[in-house]
Formats: sequence, structure tokens, C-alpha cells
Amino acid sequence: MLHEVLSGRRLTQLEYEHALPKLQDRLLDAQFELRKSRPRAVAVIVTGIPGAGRSEVVNELLGWLDPKFVTVYGFRTSNDVERQRPPLWRYWRVMPPKGRMAILHSGWYQDFLHASVRDPGRPRAMVRREVERIRNLEGMLVADGVAVVKIHLHIGPELQEKRLRKLLADKSTRWRVTPEDLWELRRYRRVERAMEHCLKATDSRAAPWHLVDGTDHQHRALEVGKVLLAGIEGRVGRGSSARQAGPAPRLRRRAVRAGSLTTHRGPRVAEEEYDRELEELQGRLALLSRRGKFAKHAVVVAFEGMDAAGKGGAIRRITAALDARQYRVVPISAPTAEEIARPYLWRFWFQLPPRGNYTIFDRSWYGRVLVERVRGLAAQRDWQRAYAEINEFERQLAEHRIIVAKYWLSVSPGEQLARFKERDRNPLKRFKVDREDWLNREHWAAYEKAARHMLTLTHTAQAPWYVVPADDKRYARLLVLRRLCERIESVLA
Repeated sequence: MLHEVLSGRRLTQLEYEHALPKLQDRLLDAQFELRKSRPRAVAVIVTGIPGAGRSEVVNELLGWLDPKFVTVYGFRTSNDVERQRPPLWRYWRVMPPKGRMAILHSGWYQDFLHASVRDPGRPRAMVRREVERIRNLEGMLVADGVAVVKIHLHIGPELQEKRLRKLLADKSTRWRVTPEDLWELRRYRRVERAMEHCLKATDSRAAPWHLVDGTDHQHRALEVGKVLLAGIEGRVGRGSSARQAGPAPRLRRRAVRAGSLTTHRGPRVAEEEYDRELEELQGRLALLSRRGKFAKHAVVVAFEGMDAAGKGGAIRRITAALDARQYRVVPISAPTAEEIARPYLWRFWFQLPPRGNYTIFDRSWYGRVLVERVRGLAAQRDWQRAYAEINEFERQLAEHRIIVAKYWLSVSPGEQLARFKERDRNPLKRFKVDREDWLNREHWAAYEKAARHMLTLTHTAQAPWYVVPADDKRYARLLVLRRLCERIESVLA
């Protein structure tokens, strides 16, 4: 048991007063260097058994650091807004940028520990999936420059009862003991077993756990301070980001619906037929979006394709069928300084829709394995690991009843060139073609290779790809609408 391995170490006042100033100076120096050079962000997770001193430790840390550059977050039961999104959404929202620190009371372990304590008989498959989700998250954060510092404070059952009873006996401190603390006090062994399993299952080289004895508050404070210093200086999980990437993924054959990258032209659609079918499909989508079952789901649509493939036109035909209050279109371009300072998926997690709504991405998280790969904007190990990270991201969306539909609009080089020239002749469309678009044409073969790998490695049952022949705009727009209706119907059926 955890309490049996605690040292019970106590410090004299003299030892504490001697060690504290040195540690404070080193922490402030490390924090200053972190803010100046911004080599990483620091996310501190503090868990602990009731009575071990989580809040006291956090307050002490804030007294030693410059609090302007540290943000503290406490998490309770998910509220209505948070329940509308996947479980990890509320933690992604508060992810600190490089150069800053965030202290998260229990963090993404909050829900896992609560469920493990309250329902120790949960299905093993569910527990394994939650552990897998946490380990994947932490591996990605570390690989993207976030030092994940995990600290667990622990004490024995006798000391826990003594501390909580003392707080309850004093009217001025009684408020600090919650009904849940008392419930867990009466079930110490169950709580300890759940925490022991959690620490063992989620300990990794990238994000190791640090068990701190909470018996003596002075010893506890210094130990936590040392762990935090190692995290700020990059000595926690050091060197693990490269290992997280692993070798290049092995390409496996998967069927991708609606053709291949070399299929650019579908049947030509006459204008009258197009108008009739467009109205029919838009009505079908509108009715689907009003069904009672749809209110329990959300939709994420991602569009990718070469420049001038017709992404914007296809998106407008979707939104014309929807209530303006029901959707958001998110155009993705080069990341801002704020976005660069965080893991690359952060800006996409931020845009996830609530129940009953759509988010449509005009370009998406696949930029990591397309433009960033082709133009050398991401290191090879980073875009190689992105395939698994993207599949995990989309799996979490699907698990939360978010319907994912992904389109690759396949246009031929000749048709793209014709569209570029037509836009250049039209003063109202000239802004749509810039120097980057012409540069990307020079990398056509590299983009096709990257797209082929992307489709092969990220086409899944929960997030399928649809390759849409896009040389004929009318055919492409109708096919996009048809596939989206079929995708939603398959989930609502």
C-alpha cells in the first residue's frame, strides 16, 4: 500500500529555514529563464488523498514564485457547457503557452480517480480506455514542449483521520472538510487502492509520477518545490519527446470511399439537374439537423484539398441548409504566435461544437501531415507521430457522439491552373490566389504523396475519408452533401 512506503521524514525548523531560501532563489531564477527563453510550458498536476495538504502546497508554491506567470485551476464536476464536449476539452482549454505555468488540482485525473473510487467494479475495458486516453494525452503534450509534472501527496490512515477531525473541531476551519472528504475517510483502503492503481497505470518516462510524503508539512513543501524546479528546468521526462515519436508508421492498406487521388472528374452535371438535386439534398440535411436524435450529437466536418479545389463553395452549400445559429465555419491558416506556443491540436480542440451544432473546418489538423510535412515546417518525427495523435483525437470525438466527416477534394493540375487564371482575371476573386498558392503547385507530387499517406493512415470507421472528384464543381458539391447526409443518417439510424 502507498502509505507503507512513505518515509515519515520530518525536518527540524533549522533544516527547513536553511534549505528554503536556496530553493526559492532557484525557483525564481528558473521561472525567469522560462519566461525569457520560452523553451517549454509547464503543466503541474497535484493529486492527493484528503488531508495530505494539496491546497496548502499550491499556496506555498504561489508564495515562492512570481504569481503573474502562474495560473491555478480547480476542477469540480463537469458543468453543462463542459458536458457538451469530450472529457478532455476543459483541460485543453487551459493549456498554458510556452513560457508559462499552470497548476491543475487533479487535472485530467479528476474524473478517472472519482469514478475509480466510487465505482471500483467498472468494466475493465472502460478503465483501460481511460488510462490509454491519459497516456496518449501526456505523451503528446511532452512531445509538443509541455513539461508534465505529476505530484501525488499521501499520508497514512491514522494521520488523515487526525487532521480531518482537527479541522472539523474548529468552527473557523470546518468548511475545509467536504462531505466527500468524510466519505473517503471512511473508505481509506478503497481510495488508496484506486490511487495506487492510477499511479502505476499512468506512470511513464515522458510524465512520471512523484509520490510525496505529506506527513510533515515542511518536508512536503521542499520535496514538491524540488520536483517543480526539475519540471521548469526540463529535467522531468527529459529526452522523452524524441522517443514518443518512434519509427515512421507502417502504411497499411485501407479502403477509402469515393474513389482515389487520381480520380479528378466525375460525371458532368447539367445546371437544371444540379439545381433540383441541390435543393433536395439541402432539404434532406436541414431535416436531419432538426431531428430529435440529432440534439444528442454534434458534427465536425473537415475539408482538405489542393488550392482552388472548391472547398469554400462546398462549405457554402452545406451552410445554406442550416440555421445560422447552428454552425460555425472555421478557416484555418498559418498558426498565430499564440497557437504556435501551444500543442498543435490546441486550436482545434478549442473550436469543438456543443450538442446539436456543426463546426466546419476549411482546412484542419491535417495541415501537420500535409503542408507542414511538405514545406518542412514540422520535423519528421513530429509529422510521423501526428497520424496516431489525429486518430486518437477523432476517436475521442466519436466516443462523445460527435459525427466526423472528412473530405479530400481531388482536383487535377490542369483544372487548378485554369481556376487560378480565371480568378486572376476577375478583380472580385483576385485576392483568392497569392504567392503561396503558386509555390504549392511546385510541390504537387509531394502533396499527393503526403495526401496518400494521410488517407491510408487516418481512414477509420469512426472518422472516414471521402475522396471527392472536384474538377466538376457541381458534381463535387452534390457528392459532399450526399455523403454528409448519409454519414449523419448512419449514426442516427
